[in-house]
Amino acid sequence: MIWIYTTETLLYLCFSLLMGSLLIHLVPEHRKPDLKISKRVLQISILGITLLSAAPVIRLVLFLYEDIGLMLTIQNVIGEFEVGQAWSLTVWVSLFFYLFVSIVPVFKSKVFIGISLAFTFTLLMALGWGSHSASLTDWSGFVFHTLHFTAVTVWVGILLIVSWFSIGSQNWLAFLKWFTPVAISCLAVIIGSGIFIMTLAVDVADYQDAWMMPYGQAILLKHLTVIPVLLFAFINGILIRRKLQRGEETNPIPWTKAESLVLLLVFAATGVLGQQEPPHSIESFLRGNGASKLFVYFHTGPIDPAMHLQFELNLPGLLFLLLGATFGGLVVFCFKQKVPAYISLLMGLFCILSFYVGLMTSIQ
Repeated sequence: MIWIYTTETLLYLCFSLLMGSLLIHLVPEHRKPDLKISKRVLQISILGITLLSAAPVIRLVLFLYEDIGLMLTIQNVIGEFEVGQAWSLTVWVSLFFYLFVSIVPVFKSKVFIGISLAFTFTLLMALGWGSHSASLTDWSGFVFHTLHFTAVTVWVGILLIVSWFSIGSQNWLAFLKWFTPVAISCLAVIIGSGIFIMTLAVDVADYQDAWMMPYGQAILLKHLTVIPVLLFAFINGILIRRKLQRGEETNPIPWTKAESLVLLLVFAATGVLGQQEPPHSIESFLRGNGASKLFVYFHTGPIDPAMHLQFELNLPGLLFLLLGATFGGLVVFCFKQKVPAYISLLMGLFCILSFYVGLMTSIQ
């Protein structure tokens, strides 16, 4: 299963690079740092989307082909299953998109960039069409998944491009003045749509019980990974901005790179989540499949599919939760002490791990 989680993570990365590359070229030169972006980034991203989005189709074919044969299975999956139909649409759109960006000087005209964004949004809708959320509802799951992922690619895409393709930090303050409200708006959309998507599969009242399942474990890890993301966003959007306003010398690029790397962990958690079976009934799932291996590792007692988890804070759990809060504080403290950004990144990873262990050891 690791291969499909990896492909999902890389797929989200390709979408973000594609979106970020296009959007940043709509921004006036004096409101962004100097960038060096090749058209090759667009081409590789489009090819990556085409190939990587085939992973769920391949997985489904491998699961079914022994009964009716390989070729007939491929025909059925592509023709009758939504995930196959969505991938077929992705292939055709990507083909024309790739030819367009290869022939046309996309970055030279806002009209061409607008057309490219239309192609990108069509690919985003194809991804939403084949998602679990879309399969659970008529329209709302598709709409909210597409909205959720579009907001993610806008925020992460711009951040990735500025972090890894900048050749200097000129105009950084001017960049932050418009990017910070954009990022906050995207975060609000992500949170709102994410809550709706989660409730399609897990009732809010059953959120803790879902930790017994791989799906619930993926949700928990994704939510915990957001903590260091917000801490780095605070550093990049507020603390660095204050330093620049005071005229202090600082290099923001290592810190935006650190934030972008934490966001890749969110992508990884999302990739795992997207390939887990949504729990229509937690009890039925546990009876048929058993509990998550991670949950079994922390839970020493017998597991009854009908049981409900309760949060009971104990000494080990309290210590790990306090340790997680300490590591979270160290993320910001390292920045203030001018410690290299990779140390703060490491503190962020320890923050996630400590909070996770603290929560898992406090459930009964």
